[in-house]
Amino acid sequence: MRQAHGFTLIELMVVMAVTAILATLAAPSFTRLLQSNTISSNVNLFLADMRFARSEAIRLGGAVVLCRSDAPEASSPTCGSGSGPGGNGWVSGWIIFQDLDNDGNKDNSSPVDPLLRVQAPITAMDSIVEGGSGSSTKIRFTATGRLFNLSSATQFQFGGGNYSNDVQRVLCLNLSGRARIAGDGTTSCSTDR
Repeated sequence: MRQAHGFTLIELMVVMAVTAILATLAAPSFTRLLQSNTISSNVNLFLADMRFARSEAIRLGGAVVLCRSDAPEASSPTCGSGSGPGGNGWVSGWIIFQDLDNDGNKDNSSPVDPLLRVQAPITAMDSIVEGGSGSSTKIRFTATGRLFNLSSATQFQFGGGNYSNDVQRVLCLNLSGRARIAGDGTTSCSTDR
């Protein structure tokens, strides 16, 4: 008697059906994982630049500014409203510079404020917006690492309409210039512990 090697059409269709069912069950979890990783990496990027600006202010013994910019990769970038492409806040990018005359503005004429770091626009997320009691498009650090203006203590919401609240993250910035992650999109810096 001769044995057949291979699969029948029915066996192949059953395997394909089981694979399709498993794929449809796994897709939402995979999408949530991708969104969570996107938020996480961008929060860490923002925190790293905020810590860099604070440490540079301490190291240089003077004012350093982290501000959002509508065109951070321009030849002479300036601080902006963040209302550039899409109007979704800090996703338009940001710059860090040493503020030699301590006026809070990036001067591109004499004396030129040295540019310390540039962050290009973030295309993977739909918004990073500031909120809370002291919204600010500029974060100014003093030589001691504290915030220059006490009213600029604020919170930042990472994510937007395309992200559910449990995937979004809230970052809090306190008066001493330290930043921390407070929790998901439903958290407020004034109410969390």
